[in-house]
Amino acid sequence: MDRRFPDGFLWGTSSAAHQVEGDNRNCEWWEFEQQPGRIENGDTSEIACDHYHQYGEDFTLLRELSQNAHRLSIEWSRIEPSEGEFDSRQIRHYRDVLGELREQGIEPMVTLHHFTNPLWFIRKGGWGASGSARAFLPYVHRVVDELGDLVSLWCTINEPNIYAANGWITGEFPPGRRGDLAAFYRVLANMRRAHELAYLAIKRRWPDSPVGLSHHKFLFLPASTRRGDRLAARTAQMAVDRWPVAPGRLGKVVEATSDFIGIAHYHGQCCAFDPGRPREQFIRRSNVPGAFVTDMGWSADPTWMRAILNELKGLGKPVYITENGLATTDDSRRERYLTDLLANVRLAIQDGVDVRGYFHWTNMDNFEWARGYQVQFGLIAVDRRTLERTIKPSGRLYSRIARANGLLKSLDSGA
Repeated sequence: MDRRFPDGFLWGTSSAAHQVEGDNRNCEWWEFEQQPGRIENGDTSEIACDHYHQYGEDFTLLRELSQNAHRLSIEWSRIEPSEGEFDSRQIRHYRDVLGELREQGIEPMVTLHHFTNPLWFIRKGGWGASGSARAFLPYVHRVVDELGDLVSLWCTINEPNIYAANGWITGEFPPGRRGDLAAFYRVLANMRRAHELAYLAIKRRWPDSPVGLSHHKFLFLPASTRRGDRLAARTAQMAVDRWPVAPGRLGKVVEATSDFIGIAHYHGQCCAFDPGRPREQFIRRSNVPGAFVTDMGWSADPTWMRAILNELKGLGKPVYITENGLATTDDSRRERYLTDLLANVRLAIQDGVDVRGYFHWTNMDNFEWARGYQVQFGLIAVDRRTLERTIKPSGRLYSRIARANGLLKSLDSGA
C-alpha cells in the first residue's frame, strides 16, 4: 500500500480562542462558567493556557512538531466588544498572531465563530433572534478587511449542529436549555443564513480564498437489524446532519455554499427504537459494543473515518478534516488511534476522496468547555500550575508522520 499522502497535504492542529487564550470575559461562556454546577470541578477559562500572551512560544512548538498549518479562531467578543464598536488594539493583536504563524511557516485556517458570542449579541437574543445573521456581518466584514491578507483558508462557523444541540437540547452549553427542539432549528436556520452571508462577504473581498465551514459528523449506527432500530439511527443522523434551508425543508449541512467541506469527527453511538422515551424522540442511545470509550463518555473507532469521508465523494469538493482526536489520559492509546485513523484517511484518499488536510484536535490540553480541564485531547500537555508545555509521545509521533508526509512502516506500530 502507498503510505504517502498527496503532495501539499496540510498537517495541522485545531484550537479555539476561548479555550486557550484566557481572560475572555465579554462573552456568554464566561458568565456561564460562573454559574455553580455548569463546569466540572468549578473550572473556568480565566487563565486557560494563556495563549493570548504565549502564542509565539506555542507556534514555535507547532513548527517543532513539523506542522505546516493551524486552525484557530478569532474571538468576536474581543473584536466587537459593543455593537458597532471595534477594538483596534485587538485587531492588531490578531494581526500579530496570524503574522507569527506565517513567520513560522504555518498556514492559518481562520474560524470566525467557534461557540462564543459577545454579551451585547446575547442580550439582543443571540442566535435565536431573527436579526442574528445580519448582526454577525459587521464583525465578519471588519475581520475580512483587516486580517484577510494573512488568511489561507476560512471557516465561517464551527459545528453549528453541536452549538445548537448543546445549547438548546442537552443544556451543556449556554443558554443551558433542554429539549427545546423549536429553538434548536431556529438557531440552525439563523446560523445557516449567517454562513451564507459570511461566505459572500469573504468572496467579495478575497475571491481566491477558499471558504467553508466545519460540520460535526457524529456517527449513529442501528443497535440491531430491526426496522425500528434502523429508523432510529437514520432519524438521529438526520437531526445532526441537516439544517433548515427553506420553510418546511431540511438540507444537508455539507451541501452548504462552500469551496471545501470541513468535517469534525470524534464519536459514534448505537440507536434503538424505544417507545418509552418520547422526550428523546423514542430513541435509546448507547455506546457501540467493543469500541473504545473515551473520557468524554462516547465510543470511538478509527475505521469510521473512511466511511464518513466516502459519504462526501459525490459532492466533488476538497475535504479538510477540521477536527479529530481522542479524549484520553492514556497517550499510548492516542498514538494507536492516531496511526489507525490516518491509515483510514489514506484509504479514503485511495477510494477517490479529495482529502487535502488533517487538523488534529488539539495542539495542547485546554479548557474543554463544560468538561473543564479534566478531559485531555492535546498532543502537548499543559501543567495547570505553571502552564509549562511538554510535548507528549503522541505529538512526537504526529511530527514524524507530518515530516514524512506519510505513514511509514515503522509508524504503523507506533514506533
